[in-house]
Amino acid sequence: MPTSHDLKGLMKFLARNEWRECFEDVFEDHFGPVLDTGDMEFEDIAEILGDDWAMTLWSCAFEDFEVEGGNIIDEYLKRRGWKEDAQSKAYMKALRISIMSLYEVSEVVPGKSLMARDLVRGGEPIAVSEGTATKTLKQWDRVASRIVPVMGKNVFAGRLLPFTSQATDALFDGLRQMFGKRNAKKLPVIRDEDLQAAASMFTLSWLFDTLERTMDMPPLQNADGDDLVFHDVRFPLASGATQKDIAARVNTIPSYVGATGRGGAFRFVAFAPYGT
Repeated sequence: MPTSHDLKGLMKFLARNEWRECFEDVFEDHFGPVLDTGDMEFEDIAEILGDDWAMTLWSCAFEDFEVEGGNIIDEYLKRRGWKEDAQSKAYMKALRISIMSLYEVSEVVPGKSLMARDLVRGGEPIAVSEGTATKTLKQWDRVASRIVPVMGKNVFAGRLLPFTSQATDALFDGLRQMFGKRNAKKLPVIRDEDLQAAASMFTLSWLFDTLERTMDMPPLQNADGDDLVFHDVRFPLASGATQKDIAARVNTIPSYVGATGRGGAFRFVAFAPYGT
């Protein structure tokens, strides 16, 4: 039975050719300025930041996807809603009207909940049920996300973008230029529908800041001053071989340290019987 966060059917629906051009427009809003500035493709972002962050960024565009006359969720529920259970449909409808914003977190209870204060629209902090992110978030961290009500609780939709002070300043400058007076020091009052239409500003503010910090990092070096070079090494393995057996063998090689992950960068990419 799908959970309230299961969007596999919706994502499959998005892959239809009829939505491709519409999604390309949304994709351009969220990533075009970054890709054009750096003369990159989206795959380059995944190469630089990793697949997890690339999927998080893709989700930001996916959650913002509009089609002519409505939202992709409207179309999906109209045509395929009969395949979804009540919880899934409730989550999708909440996501449909959700608004991307920047939140300051407090009162973090690891594995359970936190309080989130909207730094753009103001108001009192609201309680959010969150399991995974609360294990790493700290008091006063700032994250961009959508908060949706599901089954009487507020939850974060999708994944979170952690904002530095630099990314926050860039976002606020952009919002002031778009909705406020020139050279204004405070954020203007922004209507929900206007903020909803500015979702790409959150993606761009985070991405410009993160790429700048990542690409300016000094090269990693070992104790001898040599640059570290990481490799994926793939071997055909005999049928019945276990990870414990392989780790023991690899740890006997002088040039490898900690094949189980302690103190080394060795990882097992695949396990397949020899000859397959």
